[in-house]
Amino acid sequence: MNSINLTLFPSLTPKQMSALDRYTSLLLEWNTHIRLTGYHSQEQVREHLLLEPILAFHYLQGRLPNSLPRIDFGSGNGSPGLVMALLDPDHSYLLVERVQKKRIFLENVSRHLSLSNVTVVPSIDSSVFSPLVFMKAITVNDFLSDKNVKRHFSPPAFFIRFGKDPHFACQPLLSCVINGGIREWEKHIAFSLFLLEFSG
Repeated sequence: MNSINLTLFPSLTPKQMSALDRYTSLLLEWNTHIRLTGYHSQEQVREHLLLEPILAFHYLQGRLPNSLPRIDFGSGNGSPGLVMALLDPDHSYLLVERVQKKRIFLENVSRHLSLSNVTVVPSIDSSVFSPLVFMKAITVNDFLSDKNVKRHFSPPAFFIRFGKDPHFACQPLLSCVINGGIREWEKHIAFSLFLLEFSG
């Protein structure tokens, strides 16, 4: 795909910033008991787990069909799905996580942040037609080869992969900015959101 250059001006409300700070604190607190992330400071979590979903959410506004069900497959520590759900209260997010301890964490955070648009499940156990699927540690092939996905998934799907995945199903529109993490954002997009903004 050809290089693109854009400028983003993500706007976070005080309520959103407070909720993101609370999510960060809960993640670091739980991370001392179960391994949720290799990052151990607020600054690391903000840079590596919050900033990209925030940028992605604002970049994707107006570029995605509003009606598609939103799924974070392999949600783990909640990035990107839970973070995007926090920013996007008008849409429901299904967080799929097979590890029970991580599901308990996700449910706990959802309760603490009053995220009524979040449902946490161990697997896809009902029919899903034409979903919008977010993934980070999981690949498109992982999704397509999952036995429950095979049973309940009805194509087409719109895949948004946070990380490197050359699968043909990943949308070209997104590949240059989503794949590769923050460095790719810095390469292709100028943005005005600074980590200091979280401390208000």
